[in-house]
Amino acid sequence: MPRYIITVLLLLLAGAPFHTSMRASMTPSMRTSAMTSSEACTQFDNLIEQRNVVEAQKVLQGAFQSTPKDYNVLFRMARLHVLLGDRETSEAKQEALYKQAVQYGDQAIAINPKGMGGYVYRAAANGKVALFKGVFSVSDVVAKVRDDATKAISLNNEGSQRLAAAEYILGRTHLALAYKPKLVRLPLGLGWGSIDEAYAHLKRARSLRPGFIMFELEFARCLAEMDETAEALKVAKSISAMKLQEPGDEKRKDEARQLIQDLE
Repeated sequence: MPRYIITVLLLLLAGAPFHTSMRASMTPSMRTSAMTSSEACTQFDNLIEQRNVVEAQKVLQGAFQSTPKDYNVLFRMARLHVLLGDRETSEAKQEALYKQAVQYGDQAIAINPKGMGGYVYRAAANGKVALFKGVFSVSDVVAKVRDDATKAISLNNEGSQRLAAAEYILGRTHLALAYKPKLVRLPLGLGWGSIDEAYAHLKRARSLRPGFIMFELEFARCLAEMDETAEALKVAKSISAMKLQEPGDEKRKDEARQLIQDLE
């Protein structure tokens, strides 16, 4: 075998453990910069499920800096800013974060209007804006939530969890409106809200993702609004044993306990 080939092989063999040790010694930011956008999106999703918003933010912002026009990064940026808004204590900053989330949703849809992710998280973001301002004072925003969630459901091309999120958002929107009589809502252009639609969509959401606290809590509230007290209590009581899977789940467990007290 020629000497130069032997030399190359020796160098490669010597470099293997060196490469491994170098990767192990990389800081989180260095590893993030070395990721593809697809890897970063997967890690972001995993970190969110672990409720580690701080590290998830670092990973996704690194991906956004590298690929600012990546559809999968953009709709996750919308989701991230909704989560950041939920954690914010300043009302001004909270509103700004929700509006930023809407903008990221806009960008995702502009790049890929046939993907459901942009519609799901723009709907989530506008839903937060509507709740922040008061649902009955921003009927145009509430209609956008309905339309985006409906569009996402019709596309249904990014998996059961994203479909479940769209069903939940649409169900929650109907429920938020159904708390007030239809005659009160009609002059506001919100007469379309329906407790029956809320029930149907929330039921589908929880069937697509069983044991997800966010969906279970809203379904229990829906049952309570329908005067199905025994079923509402059954669902609410089951929440205490459920796995934490989303930022804010600890608070949702507290809200479930409060709902139980209110219904008993």
